[in-house]
Amino acid sequence: MKRHLLRLLSSLMAAALLAGCGITAGETSEEVSELSSLMASSLPPSIPSEESSEPEPPAVSATRNPLTGEPGYDEALLGRRPVAVMVNNIAAALPQRGLAAADLVYEVVTEGGITRLMAVYADPASIPYVGPVRSVRHYYVALALPYDPVFVHFGGSPAGYNYISNLGVDNIDGMSYTNAFYQDSWRASNRGREHSFFIDADGIASVAGSRNYDFAGEPAPLFQYGGPDSVVLDQADASEVFVPFSTSYSAGFFYDAETGLYRKQRNGADHIDADSNEVLTFKNVLILYTSVTAYQGEAQRREVALGGGDGWYVTGGGRQPISWSKGDSQDQITITGPDGKEIEANPGKCYICITDKGNAASTTFK
Repeated sequence: MKRHLLRLLSSLMAAALLAGCGITAGETSEEVSELSSLMASSLPPSIPSEESSEPEPPAVSATRNPLTGEPGYDEALLGRRPVAVMVNNIAAALPQRGLAAADLVYEVVTEGGITRLMAVYADPASIPYVGPVRSVRHYYVALALPYDPVFVHFGGSPAGYNYISNLGVDNIDGMSYTNAFYQDSWRASNRGREHSFFIDADGIASVAGSRNYDFAGEPAPLFQYGGPDSVVLDQADASEVFVPFSTSYSAGFFYDAETGLYRKQRNGADHIDADSNEVLTFKNVLILYTSVTAYQGEAQRREVALGGGDGWYVTGGGRQPISWSKGDSQDQITITGPDGKEIEANPGKCYICITDKGNAASTTFK
């Protein structure tokens, strides 16, 4: 009976880790799904969950995941540094892998109108194959630093490399440690070499060990967390949320009252994870408005101001106006409500959209 209940619990948890991808004009969700199936044979399996012969405790642990506030976290994993991974988000990179397992996902513009993702994982030993891994920009380093992560990327802008070097960030760069990554031959041949590299917990551990990275540490959480579904927001008009990043990139979130989660879309299509072929889901959505400008006059690269601004916290089909601020690179973002006090969030995974304040008028709620 215990084993049956555990299998049922695992299924329910898996349902909350649905994953996603978007498509370009002319593609359909069915075509992306078919591409996912075609590529599946060339992909190594993600790290399997191990069945223990030991009887599990009858109750879920009260220990909370330090990034999501969810109970059931292994107490032995507390005091460990997370891992942040840069993930490509253009059409040639789809469908991505490993985003469903991430505790937090950030999306910010990088060049022109395109965006890139940063996935953050609390437990470095349970990271499945994630990617395609792509290059870093300096503001992603500043967003990651409060978590004190090992930072994974494949190349970077000059400013991104300067931040990593000057701030002493423990990092794993695919340009230097290509052998720690898995290269998908199908993607390399059909999509391009830059869209073909993935890394998992074993690859991360191999480089971290060779560079003597210490995984002991305490990440600063993004939110203060309440009890399960304890936060109910007054403005209950956020069952459908549309967040533009540019004229060509957007994120959509659709609330499912049965699961209490938001199903994510990328550019108007379901955002799918290649491992499960299911849609990404999140408990919380955070929308932060700021100033996005050309980086030092360059036509393509972007500068993203991280001093602070306004935005929205979205959960449970509702929304709340917020203000946010960030001090130095190492400081975590502080999120306050209209009363000036730090807000409390529902435990669960969060998708963080950082977009230009000029897009505020085009952000829609239904």
